[in-house]
Amino acid sequence: MSLSLKQQIGQMLIAGFKGLEIEQDHSIVRDIIEYNISGVILYDEDVTDPNKRWCNIQTPEQTRQLINSLQDVGDNKLIISIDQEGGYVNRLKEKYGFPPCPSWSEIGSVNNIKKTKDFSETIAKTLKDTGFNLNIAPVVDVKTIGKSYIRKLGRCFHSDPKTIAEHASVFISAHKERGIATTLKHFPGLGSASADTHEGFADITDSWTEDELLPYKMLLDSLDVDLIMIGHCIHRDIDPDYPASMSTKTVNGLLRSELGFDGIVICDDPMMGAISKNYAFETAMEKIINAGVDLLCFGNNLVYDKDIVSKAVDTIYHLVEIGKISADRIIQSFNRIHVLKSKLR
Repeated sequence: MSLSLKQQIGQMLIAGFKGLEIEQDHSIVRDIIEYNISGVILYDEDVTDPNKRWCNIQTPEQTRQLINSLQDVGDNKLIISIDQEGGYVNRLKEKYGFPPCPSWSEIGSVNNIKKTKDFSETIAKTLKDTGFNLNIAPVVDVKTIGKSYIRKLGRCFHSDPKTIAEHASVFISAHKERGIATTLKHFPGLGSASADTHEGFADITDSWTEDELLPYKMLLDSLDVDLIMIGHCIHRDIDPDYPASMSTKTVNGLLRSELGFDGIVICDDPMMGAISKNYAFETAMEKIINAGVDLLCFGNNLVYDKDIVSKAVDTIYHLVEIGKISADRIIQSFNRIHVLKSKLR
């Protein structure tokens, strides 16, 4: 079945939504059927709610049933994604009935391959048993000295790029064995960033070093890397004008041309403050897609908008119509996403 341009654009989107279960009139059902989105991302807490009530995850069985009902909505297999790093970024918490999940930094402090393998296999098995097929992890940011936002939250594994790559490879392999895709993040490296891109710009120009590219180089040389996430950081020596996620020099230049990555590039949520507070929505969509990003993740858990998918599809379609994005650019991403989906179980 041939898809319309709008349906191909829809495949470039992953979206979050509210609800522990879905009914036929839910906005996410519309997004799957009408806009042909590629997949969804699930969260445990609704951060837009002052009381931090449930978003999508309450118990293992409830989450499994929610995922099954999502997969039953449309004709195409959905990407069911989650940020399951461990520690601070742990959506499948022990208090909900899932296995304990220490932070990536805790595992790094032990620096033992068997410990990393046990940790990775527990996460991968939990995701597989629950129905997830994409983990937006591992973090391969290099731990640096200083007030790093990522490091402060226990999300950096180690300060040695080789050690990071070695253990990230174990993490990725455990997931691949169960048909789950993984995502290296946050390119070109947020290990030295003192600011939080959820809130605004994080300028890494003076703190970043080329060593932060080494985990990517090593893993690209040794593995079939599924996805790489581009951060919203600014590195003015790489691109003086735009943050990494909107930068052709970063995505098509550094990552694709210099490092040779031809897999899926996903960007951090475009609704994060670094983008949404500084660029009009149409400008952001134009620059992000033309930079070479294939998959846009609208988590809908920072600022909730039940119509974000229709807004994104219509905006991108308009940009193609007026010649600011080429149809070939859409098709290129659509084809990459199709290849990824064929690998998922």
